[in-house]
Amino acid sequence: MNSAARVPGRAAIGARALRAVGPANDHDFRSARDELAAILRAEAVRVLTQNGIPAQSREDLAQAVTLSVLDRIIAGNVEPGFEDGYLAVAAKNRARDYHREASGVYEKTECYEEDFFASSGLDPHAAMERAEEERSEKALVDQVVLVLHTAPARYREVLTAVYLEGVPIDHLVDREVERESSEGTPYTDDTNVRARSDGHHASDVEAAIARRRRARARVDKLLQRARDWVRARVLAPRTTPPPPMMNEASR
Repeated sequence: MNSAARVPGRAAIGARALRAVGPANDHDFRSARDELAAILRAEAVRVLTQNGIPAQSREDLAQAVTLSVLDRIIAGNVEPGFEDGYLAVAAKNRARDYHREASGVYEKTECYEEDFFASSGLDPHAAMERAEEERSEKALVDQVVLVLHTAPARYREVLTAVYLEGVPIDHLVDREVERESSEGTPYTDDTNVRARSDGHHASDVEAAIARRRRARARVDKLLQRARDWVRARVLAPRTTPPPPMMNEASR
């Protein structure tokens, strides 16, 4: 017997129980899922606490991490037996993002080593090629930013948040979930989600997962459309005049 065998954690055990039940048994599946959610949430709170997240923000972040990881486990996107590690990494990443946002350093920064050109093993030709690549990349970035200024507001806002400010997509999903919950948008279908032939209601966890999936789908769709819009204009022939900055009627 291998004495070094890895002992499964609580989340791995809970996920194993969930898979054993299967979605065919609705009542038992929901019970196992809710139990796994409680395990994930407790572990998320612990990791967030260790990573310096204040109490007033801890519960909301733990809920977001729990729903995100639980959704991935149910979808089969987490390797069986690695659920605890996956949850820990997700919580640490969320804590890191929180601290970056709180400190106002979400903007991407360019870091250059002071001794780059002083390195004794540096190939001058390689350094020149790298400098040329950086200039080309900067020119492309400048072109994208210029096109971005002419984009529809909803495209400009989501692309700026993700690619210029570095806001994690999960944060955009969180905002979309909050918007749906607070405004009661047509996307909300709690009546359909909760209705069951046995007269029981689905748990709050099930409704929350459904809302998050809808929110993620909307964010992904908006991002894809925004990227396609910008790409089509960046890759357009240079002879094509840029989109007008002002309405034609204002001339």
